[in-house]
Amino acid sequence: MKDILTKRKFTRLTALLLVVAVIFGTMFALPVSAASGDKVTITFDYCYDSTGNTIKFQQTTVSDGYTVGTPGEELCKIFADGKEAYCIEPGHTLYSGNTLTEDGSTVWKNLGSAKQKAINLALLYGKPGSGKCLSGTEDQKWVATQLIVWEFVSGCRSTSEGYKCTNTKFIDGICAGGANPGVKSVYNAISKSLANYSTVPSFASAIASKAEPYEMKYSDGKYTLTLTDSNSILSDFSFKTTSGISVLKSGNKLTLTSTSPVNNAVTFNSAKLMPSVGNTTLIPYGDATLQDVITGVENDADPIRAYFKVKTSSGNLKLVKTSEDGNVANIEFSVKGDGYSKTVKTNSKGEFELTDLVPGKYTVTEHTPTEYAEQKSKTVNVGSGKTATVSFSNVLKRWNLTVTKTDAETKSAQGDATLAGAVYGIYNNGKLVDKYTTDKNGSFTTSYYVCGDNWTLKEIEPSEGYLLDETEYHIGAEAKKYTLGNNSVSIGVTEDILKGKIAIIKHTDDGSTKIETPEKGAEFQVYLKSSGSYAKAKESERDNLVCDEYGFAETKELPYGTYTVHQTKGWNGTEYIADFDVFVNEDGKTYKYLINNASLESYVKIIKVDSETGKQIPYAGAGFQIYDPNGNKVTMKYTYPTVTKIDTFYTNSEGYLITPETLPYGKGYSVVEVQAPYGYILDSTPVYFDITAENTSEENGITIVKAEKKNTSQKGTITVEKTGEIFSNVTAIGGGYTDENGNDVALTTIYQPEYSVSGLSGAVFEIYADEDITTPDGTVRAKKDELVATLKTNTKGTATSKQIHLGKYRVVEKTAPYGFVLNKTVNHIELTYSGQNEKVTNTSTSFTNDRQKAEINLTKILEQDEKFNIGNNGEIRNVSFGLYADEDLKAANGTVIPKDGLLEIITCNEKGKATFTTDLPIGKYYVKEISTDNHYILSDKKYPVVFEYAGQDTASVHISVNDGEPIINSIIYGTIKGLKIDRETGEKITGALFGLFSNNETEFTEETAIMTAESNEDGIFTFEDVPYGEYIIRELKPATGYLPNGESYPVIILENNEVVEITVLNEKIPELKTTATIDGKKEFTANGDVTIDDVVSYKHLVPGKEYTVKGILMDKATGKPFLADDKEITSEVTFTVEKADSEVTVSFTFDGSVITKDTEIVVFETLYRDETEIAVHADIEDKDQTVTIHPQPEPEKPQTGDNSNLGFWIGLGSVAVGGLIAFLIIKFKKKDEDDE
Repeated sequence: MKDILTKRKFTRLTALLLVVAVIFGTMFALPVSAASGDKVTITFDYCYDSTGNTIKFQQTTVSDGYTVGTPGEELCKIFADGKEAYCIEPGHTLYSGNTLTEDGSTVWKNLGSAKQKAINLALLYGKPGSGKCLSGTEDQKWVATQLIVWEFVSGCRSTSEGYKCTNTKFIDGICAGGANPGVKSVYNAISKSLANYSTVPSFASAIASKAEPYEMKYSDGKYTLTLTDSNSILSDFSFKTTSGISVLKSGNKLTLTSTSPVNNAVTFNSAKLMPSVGNTTLIPYGDATLQDVITGVENDADPIRAYFKVKTSSGNLKLVKTSEDGNVANIEFSVKGDGYSKTVKTNSKGEFELTDLVPGKYTVTEHTPTEYAEQKSKTVNVGSGKTATVSFSNVLKRWNLTVTKTDAETKSAQGDATLAGAVYGIYNNGKLVDKYTTDKNGSFTTSYYVCGDNWTLKEIEPSEGYLLDETEYHIGAEAKKYTLGNNSVSIGVTEDILKGKIAIIKHTDDGSTKIETPEKGAEFQVYLKSSGSYAKAKESERDNLVCDEYGFAETKELPYGTYTVHQTKGWNGTEYIADFDVFVNEDGKTYKYLINNASLESYVKIIKVDSETGKQIPYAGAGFQIYDPNGNKVTMKYTYPTVTKIDTFYTNSEGYLITPETLPYGKGYSVVEVQAPYGYILDSTPVYFDITAENTSEENGITIVKAEKKNTSQKGTITVEKTGEIFSNVTAIGGGYTDENGNDVALTTIYQPEYSVSGLSGAVFEIYADEDITTPDGTVRAKKDELVATLKTNTKGTATSKQIHLGKYRVVEKTAPYGFVLNKTVNHIELTYSGQNEKVTNTSTSFTNDRQKAEINLTKILEQDEKFNIGNNGEIRNVSFGLYADEDLKAANGTVIPKDGLLEIITCNEKGKATFTTDLPIGKYYVKEISTDNHYILSDKKYPVVFEYAGQDTASVHISVNDGEPIINSIIYGTIKGLKIDRETGEKITGALFGLFSNNETEFTEETAIMTAESNEDGIFTFEDVPYGEYIIRELKPATGYLPNGESYPVIILENNEVVEITVLNEKIPELKTTATIDGKKEFTANGDVTIDDVVSYKHLVPGKEYTVKGILMDKATGKPFLADDKEITSEVTFTVEKADSEVTVSFTFDGSVITKDTEIVVFETLYRDETEIAVHADIEDKDQTVTIHPQPEPEKPQTGDNSNLGFWIGLGSVAVGGLIAFLIIKFKKKDEDDE
């Protein structure tokens, strides 16, 4: 029992000592090597950035209630048996020396497959899988990977497509405030790879069933397709040649090529190219009471794949055949393409289809049967995967016939016969199909008929005067002769005219014996009546007969028609027979007549005719006298109502007279006009006539001899006068004068053109009939509105028409003289009869023309500068332009506006518009700017203005200067260039900020500045594009280390591109350094009054200037002013600087009794110039500014030790405990042995 008890006591004691040992061992444990088998030992190490600093948390990071890190705490790298590991339980406890079991992590198992895959991807894209591709230190790569693992574990990063971070607390914990940028860079790179993990090329799908099909196009003997990846991810995929389709990748483009068609879609797929880690595996380690970790990484077992499909569909060609007669079967066609040729026939429906054709162009040609019009070949484009349809429609060949009927002898109709009205029949195989009748030209054209071999033409009825043509004509409409659908045939046919003869026997008697005697030598004219006279009849339609001794005469054969027989010669004293007609209408017949006549006497018919037209003048009252062959005036009697003897005969209202009595046979009678008709000129020239048989004619049953008296109608002329203003003189205004002081003052000469009225040459007028111009003979000499004359004015401005007939006219101007506007006034005038003795009458009219004028305008725009408020303040009213001659402009009197002579000055309105109002002659000018606003560049450009004659229909020519485009004035811009230098050393100062201000500005800030500029490393600051004007330059912010410069620098910009230079001197901020002592010592024990001497060393002061140093004593313990008797201790010294760098002493004195404990006093000093603070030296930690004052000492007291050797004592305690444990173990063991 005792043994048992003793053993129990020993056991308990041993256990107690082991607990103590374990506690101390844990506190001071060292890393050990990893154990073999399924256990790993954990160790840690610090992580460093590229500068060798440890990577620490920047802010507290908490996960699931556990603190992952606090500010300033290092994030240590984990090792499991020396291999890098990653925590999957952020914030949980894990110490160096702890062991974890392989596959013992419940946490890993509970994450689920989605998070497990995501974490493995983070490792693949992170340090384990892609470390060589990432920039940064190895530790930065480990930290970035660890942070993303934590994000997946804690749900701060999505495990769905895109793997986006949803909570940035982990990365913020390390990188807040811009810390650890190297970690952030690696983190971003891994995040980008994760974001792209699920991304496939834009033309592909990650799901095979949703793969997009694309069609390869055929060109140049191959099928090609180029796909462009807009996701810029193509480099992560590798598509291989599939089914003979080659693949070429170039940048973001994937080109596929195949030399043969692929009818069934081919699927291309490629796994995403992932980092390869060989045969390594990811192993989780865990313990229920400790933090779990993972080591290693695995290849992605199921990487994203990209799928797309392509096909190269062949094409089909379908032909559809139609035909007019419905015959569509077995029609042969040839089809040719690139390397393709085939002959094929249509089926019973007139169709065929060719399949599996290589896409491209094919030519289809029909082998057209003879009866159809030939078809042109057709080109059809066969597309990939499509059926191209081409159609042919056959049309039967047809003919039509034009028949032209002519006279067999003369080609044209003879006599009264006609070629019109003949009826012809169209026959097919002897059967009458249609009838056609010839027109007035002897022609007809048939309708169209289907071609055939047996079409004929035959006359059915002849036309009037012709014999029937019994010829049957073969038309020749065989289909084989033609290729087109509609064809024309022509046939000419001839006809024979019906003819007959006329025979006469002429007898006469002496009037007393009544015995008929053959009248040998009597002559007759036989002519076709419809021709109107023998002279007008054709030779074949007339004949001249002379009777033989038997009084017999016979005509030649005359063509069909009615003929007039007219006696032209007979025995003297015998009367001619009256004309009679014979109708020749039987072929081969002779028409016979027996005729005789009596002695001759005749009435005289005097007809008044117009000498120009030959027409009878229907005017009553024209008077005539008749003289016999012996020159005796003929007198005659009227018997009703009373017997009246007359010797002057007057025409009736129809313009003729018939004598009341007959005159006997005789030669040499004459007629003399004694009164002309109205509107005509009297002509007293005798007209001779004979009373003979050949001169007689029958009229209303009486024999008459006609005598015509011709008269000429009176005519007139129209004179037109043209006037208008001409450029006649030049007046020069200006020149100069002598002022009251005797000085010559030059004035700008302005030239003014003057105008006066003058005759104008070159005007064209047209004279139109204002009514039907009709002479008394009834002849319309000019229709109403007919142009009868065209006139052009001479140098005097006048023009006279040719002689025209009397009547009403209107005169209009057709063409205005050069430089003038057409006068559209219509002048109505009339030419009236001025008596029978006046040959030509005259009337006149006049026109005045307006000169064509010019209006010259311009638009002016001033460049605006909103920044400087230029261009919107009425500046444009200060702009003026001058109008100048661009050539010598000569007036009619010889005066000249010289080249470059000024004609007018104008100014612009508020809208920039201006118009020249001078009445200008035609010529060349230019516009030039004379003055402008001071802010702008005065332009010396000349803007051409050409006043050209714009035609007679334009009253005013509107000319816009510069082709209507605004004339733009540019602002005068200059540059202000400043040099910023150190007043003391002349060094160039960089970083000083300057402002440009208007010259009336009183507040100088960045906000009120027009522009700002900063001096560069060469001390130069520049204000560019500064407009004309006066400005102020002020320094807004001094360069670092320099005092502000409050001086104003006035500048003026006067010229364009002017550079104004200024130099600005600045003083460095004085450097103050103070050394405070009491009697030359830094520590002092108070004893009565205490005086602290503060030696102020300064640099960069301006010699000759007065400065003041003001100081105050500060209590270092409180940071507040040191108080003596509740008062601040201050002092100041004013001095004039002799050297830029020197020193001055400021002394502070106070009662030392106020020091009751050790007190550190710091002296703060401030430097002033002109009551402006320019430098401060106030550093509470500055030892040179600090003195320590001890109070009066008190009696000494006992002192307590410190714990500065606590570590030593802890170590010594540990050794003592260890020794005690060893001693007890030995002692108890020896006692047990003694007991035994």
